[in-house]
Amino acid sequence: MENRRRLDGLQAGRAMAALMVTLFHANNYFIPQSLYGTGQTAWPGFSMGYAGVEYFFVLSGFVMIFVHATDFGRPERAKRFLRKRILRIYPLYWLVLASLLVMYLWVTPELGPESARDPWSVAAAFLLWPVEDVPIMQVAWTLSYEMLFYLMFVLLIVSFRAGAVIFLLWMAGCLAALLSKVEWPVSFLFSHYNLLFLFGMAAAAAYKRLGPNAAPLALWAGLIIFFSVGFSEVLGGLKWDEGIRTVAYGLGATAMVAGLAAGAVPVPKWIVLLGDASYSLYLVHLPAMSLVVKLAMPFGAPWSIPPMLTLLVLTAAAVAAGLLVHLLIERPILAGTSRLAGPRLPNVPA
Repeated sequence: MENRRRLDGLQAGRAMAALMVTLFHANNYFIPQSLYGTGQTAWPGFSMGYAGVEYFFVLSGFVMIFVHATDFGRPERAKRFLRKRILRIYPLYWLVLASLLVMYLWVTPELGPESARDPWSVAAAFLLWPVEDVPIMQVAWTLSYEMLFYLMFVLLIVSFRAGAVIFLLWMAGCLAALLSKVEWPVSFLFSHYNLLFLFGMAAAAAYKRLGPNAAPLALWAGLIIFFSVGFSEVLGGLKWDEGIRTVAYGLGATAMVAGLAAGAVPVPKWIVLLGDASYSLYLVHLPAMSLVVKLAMPFGAPWSIPPMLTLLVLTAAAVAAGLLVHLLIERPILAGTSRLAGPRLPNVPA
């Protein structure tokens, strides 16, 4: 029961992060640009929703230690690790990407980027090869960072000592790049975002030391830090350096993840379900909201609806689409690939 509560807490964090990103895109793109055309948003506070990505990266670092720490220094497990990661990330991503390409090329070509017609860009998109410009599927840039992290993490499995040296040198390079100006592709290889994975790994090493009283304190401290950073920017007008801001978000997310993993709060089942569906929601929320806008515009949308109500409708549509994709597509994919991926802990976030 205690372990289930820990896992449910992690899924609650996933649900929060996915909703933040969804609200950010609804608030900062669809409402001011596609619907109202006045630059108006539903609420400026939702503009910090992009930080759901920072939380996801910290959580990813935590999960890799939580699930695979016993694989360190066991090279025979490296192939299984990579197979599990590939099967978790790529099949659903490929399906959504292929659907988008069909729409961009033959259904609504006016909505698609020029890169959707470039064979090299399409190949890079399917491989999650990092690109300097916006990828064909806009949210895929984060998955490129995930794949880079997995490639560095597997070195710890192949050889813990050598892998640890390389990993720490990589982190040192990311820290150095944080304090200097670097160009592409060095800016990708040594991005400040990569530091967030280390933060998550630290949370995985520390969360068991949190007792029943310390876990809620860690969660609340993390929430205060995380949202203070965001609101100081979008409501207070504070001009953060992007790298320093990412690190500050990471510190808050680290405390949040550790507190949730230590069982700080009980989590309702519907939030666990939304956490389970967070990857599907992350992949389909932009297409889902785009479809709603496209269907509504010929009828005079947004009519006289207040922006906040419009935001709620768009978010509800995205969540519904994410849940449907999770239940009807993602779950069967995970079940079908489970034998290839190897044993998996129930409800452990990917």
